[in-house]
Amino acid sequence: MSRVEAFREKLREQSLDGFILYNFESSNRSSSWYLSGFSGSFSILVITPLGEYIITDSRYYTQASIETPFKLIPYKNSNGLQELLSSILRDDGALRVGFEEDTLSYGLYNRVFSGLDVELRPADRIMKDMRAVKSPEEVELISRAVSVAEKALIETMNFIKPGKTEEEVSAILEFEIRKRGGYMAFDVIVGSGSRSAIVHGRPSSKKLQEGEFVLIDYGARVEGYNSDITRTFSLGEPDEEMIRVYETVYRAQKEARDAAVAGIIGSELHEVAAEIIRNAGYGEYFGHGLGHSLGMDTHDSSGGASPTNKEPIPAGAVITIEPGIYLPEKFGVRIEDDLYLGSEGTRVLTTLDRELKIL
Repeated sequence: MSRVEAFREKLREQSLDGFILYNFESSNRSSSWYLSGFSGSFSILVITPLGEYIITDSRYYTQASIETPFKLIPYKNSNGLQELLSSILRDDGALRVGFEEDTLSYGLYNRVFSGLDVELRPADRIMKDMRAVKSPEEVELISRAVSVAEKALIETMNFIKPGKTEEEVSAILEFEIRKRGGYMAFDVIVGSGSRSAIVHGRPSSKKLQEGEFVLIDYGARVEGYNSDITRTFSLGEPDEEMIRVYETVYRAQKEARDAAVAGIIGSELHEVAAEIIRNAGYGEYFGHGLGHSLGMDTHDSSGGASPTNKEPIPAGAVITIEPGIYLPEKFGVRIEDDLYLGSEGTRVLTTLDRELKIL
């Protein structure tokens, strides 16, 4: 069954006969790409009982004709969008139409969607649930993104020395990913010394120094699919507190990896790592979720190993496992791997060493 056929089946289950998916300047690019095959930054997908349509502007006419079988409808006048959508839905008999409220602005809904002469129903879960379960082909692309990222970091490690700046490390890592045919999944995080305690710290002009941690969180994108990896290195010999914190995170990460199976409740998986960190006396310094879904977006769908997710993680999900401890004005440690939770077992996609490495 194709993705469009599976999507239509989900629509029928919710008594919907149409759907509009809006993507403005990459606001919903991944879902548009996932469903239609079109990878451009602007698209409006319309599913009706009679067909599948893509509305886009002149920048993308040729690209759309190559990438998607959806029928192209040229977009020429923003003021006429409401009437254009209304006519498509009306002519094809779409009366109950789903849309993704989480990806629409309040202004756009008022200008366009609220005036459509149909019954509109929020239906965000359809796409989120579909994208949460990866096909073998999707898992292979994520694995390729992991491989590109890992090879790039191994090469970059030869550059990490006292006196180099965080920005220089970031630039070399990006270069190594691009050299291998990948793109950046997100802005690289490089934090050294006290800046490694900034959970999402941007690389700065700070120079690396002997005796401090260097935390690198990064990912590669290959053919639209992402990897997401974090490793923390010691530049020179670490002190006792650094070793104690690292070993705590290492143990929490290993136990969570071992516990990660299809069907486990997301919050229960988070608690595996959180309990270890709490018992070591660092509970207040682990403030984020254990992990998230991974795919065409770095945070690919709802759920994952979050303390607020009370639902089972489905078979076929790819998630991250990334506990951390962040001591303000001292240092931070995070270790992150990408895991595929298959119906017949879990496969860890990342292969880089997790033990404390001294550079």
